[in-house]
Amino acid sequence: MDERQLPAGGKRDRYPASNPRDFVGGLAKGLEVIQTFSDATPRLTLVEVAQRTGLTRASARRVLLTLCTLGFAEKVDDRHFMLTPKVLQLGNAYLSSTPMWQFAEPVLEQLVRELDETCSLSVLDGEDAVYVLRIPVRRVLNRVSTVGSRLPAYCTSMGRMLLAMQTDDQLEHYLETVALRPYNASTIVDKAVLRDVLMKTRQDGFAWVAGEIVPSIKGLAVPVFHTSGRALAALTVSINRAELDDEAFVRRALPALKRASTRLSASMAALADPASSARMSMFSF
Repeated sequence: MDERQLPAGGKRDRYPASNPRDFVGGLAKGLEVIQTFSDATPRLTLVEVAQRTGLTRASARRVLLTLCTLGFAEKVDDRHFMLTPKVLQLGNAYLSSTPMWQFAEPVLEQLVRELDETCSLSVLDGEDAVYVLRIPVRRVLNRVSTVGSRLPAYCTSMGRMLLAMQTDDQLEHYLETVALRPYNASTIVDKAVLRDVLMKTRQDGFAWVAGEIVPSIKGLAVPVFHTSGRALAALTVSINRAELDDEAFVRRALPALKRASTRLSASMAALADPASSARMSMFSF
């Protein structure tokens, strides 16, 4: 059966309606196969790839062999395939083409020194918050997260901050379509309650989430704005301590987060203004 004709609920249904002439099905299949591999499933058989993507075995085989020919995948034994480091080029293309990441790292490094906690930048991708930059502190978080790691937006500080800064229509669509599942007793899974929390987050200008995925991990996030005024990313400090005076920590960390966010937003504005960029480069060492 052609993958474009899968029944309702099939994998192809999630692609937005468009002119078929403008849609490259082979590219979509290749990207979907790449995303099938993860830390939980680093090696997959042809049958497993077909089952996870909804592709026929013949289509899955062609995609996998094409990825192998291009160097993005390799066959590790008679049955299993895995991705190669060349896939990292795809993510690096995004980072290198987005101006903020050129100057965000020193800002986060300074913030880590100031707060002595792990700090990160995240963006919203569908229903997830995705780390695009992460500077760890000496203490290691229970849940190891690196650049490219995805966490559900509804129960993380960076995700809630990014959701709160969306338009009303975007937010309502998210709430209508997202499936909320509890990670523990603290996870908010009532959509009406979540909507109220997001409205308060939008009003406050920051998000504080404590223990909704892992009981001891807490996060404080603020938005980083693009020159257009939209929220481009969330700047977050993460803490792994069950015993913590939450209010005292927020009072101490929030001003530092806001200063760092202002620096990043100002850098974006300067980058958009060639004259300002030239002046800044004169003082760059």
